Amino acid sequence: MKTRHLFLTGLAAAVLSACGGGGGESTAPAATKISGTAAVGAALGNAAVQAKCASGSGTATTAADGSFTISIAGATRPCVLSVKAPDGTTLHSVVEAGTGTTATANITPLTELVTASLAQGNTDAFFEQFDANAQARLSTDNVNAAIGAVRLVLTGVVDFSNIDPVKDPLVAANGANAGNAQDKLLDQLDDRLEASKTTLAELSSAVAANAGATAVQTVLQPAAASCAGLKTGKYHVVGLGTAAAEAGEIDAAALKLQIGAEVIPFTAVTADACRFTVPGENSTTNTALVSKSGLGVVLPPAGTLSELPTLLVPAQAIALTDLAGDWNGLGMERYDNTTPYAPRRVTFSIDTAGKVTKGADCSGIDTCEAWLPNELPTVSANADGSFKITDSFGVQFAYAFKGTDGQVTVIITHDDGFMIAAKQIARALPAVGSGGSYWDSILYSGMAPVLNGPTAWSTTIASVDAQTGTYTRKRLEDNRLDVWKVNSPAIGLRHRAATSNASEMISLIPGNTGLTLGIAVNGSFYDISVGRP
Repeated sequence: MKTRHLFLTGLAAAVLSACGGGGGESTAPAATKISGTAAVGAALGNAAVQAKCASGSGTATTAADGSFTISIAGATRPCVLSVKAPDGTTLHSVVEAGTGTTATANITPLTELVTASLAQGNTDAFFEQFDANAQARLSTDNVNAAIGAVRLVLTGVVDFSNIDPVKDPLVAANGANAGNAQDKLLDQLDDRLEASKTTLAELSSAVAANAGATAVQTVLQPAAASCAGLKTGKYHVVGLGTAAAEAGEIDAAALKLQIGAEVIPFTAVTADACRFTVPGENSTTNTALVSKSGLGVVLPPAGTLSELPTLLVPAQAIALTDLAGDWNGLGMERYDNTTPYAPRRVTFSIDTAGKVTKGADCSGIDTCEAWLPNELPTVSANADGSFKITDSFGVQFAYAFKGTDGQVTVIITHDDGFMIAAKQIARALPAVGSGGSYWDSILYSGMAPVLNGPTAWSTTIASVDAQTGTYTRKRLEDNRLDVWKVNSPAIGLRHRAATSNASEMISLIPGNTGLTLGIAVNGSFYDISVGRP
């Protein structure tokens, strides 16, 4: 039996050799091994890591020190990885395109930001879909550029200029091991997120939106204990209807605004986060409302005559080229001190050199009167981050703010009123069931505007009609229904027809500033709303 077995085995080998069988050798596809460490400052031990490649996928469980290795047979790079942190946050990382069969990919909050920069959108969706478009973004050059972009936006927060957070060795803190230099950078980022009351998801969204260093560094400033939006830092204190803003500085921990030698205390309203009382002129008490973005509105007492609101605008270095584009503006102005204040709507366009190339004053829904050539101003940048608007009528000053969505809002103020403007970016219809809470204040027109509010309201979206571009919003406190049409009467605006319960209104929501602005089409009021936390 043994002799016959050997004979048959040898015969089979000979036949295979004669048929080109390579002497009986077979070659299996090489496995790609991806190794790294998952950490958030402390090691993520016993955590499930997933990897998806252009072809092939795999999983592994981290060791106590956060280390892992995933072996994927026949994998084709690039790859994207994910791991879930104990707080429920999902972190991501990437392996760039290439032909090597070994790769390093740490998974940390820093690599989450790098992935967000590459994804230019939601990192969870980037991982789940990981289609050809996503894979094409993971070239070596793009990955290096994304690391550079994250380094830039975190300037002054976390300095990892000499570290590649994806590939460089990471020793995470665990047990008696304090971790290496890269791990300590993760601690620094975590401390700053906590101090600024900003989540990693919010920071990731800002990076994905390409908001830039200005917006990110604003949101990462230390926040007040009672309000995530009130940040420490320099502000433009813009008294609407005044010639120019004052330079101020807020100490969020001490709840104080300093303007020159004057120190203005903020007193938190205990039952209403991000609402404060502040001393006003003539022994009055004003109300300060602060949005999540950091923009704040200071309102005089209800019924006050002559005094317009003040905006608190975080001082940012915004390039003149960021103003290029088409704009909508809603304001409240008068011709001079002998005429009444009334709401105003404008459209205008700015080129990259700061020249206003066209503009128009609009009334009603579809009537606009173009500005004459000599009325088209030029915009120039000032050293303090503000802008100067110069035309044949004189000079006005503007103060810009960039949110974490990368959108820019501009506040223009002068002796006879103000204008708040945002770019003409198409608005999407909201989702049914979504909603929010806000404080609403109304400035009634007249020789001296009269303020009504602020009043707290909450709303929910009751229905959406995609064909007509409209949605119905329900105000929960009184069940009032409003029907709004998006991108009407211009891209980026919304319009509400008059009803028995509400005036016809045109509204502007500037990005994610937390502000909503509106004017009554009949000219009777200007509305300012601030989002509540």
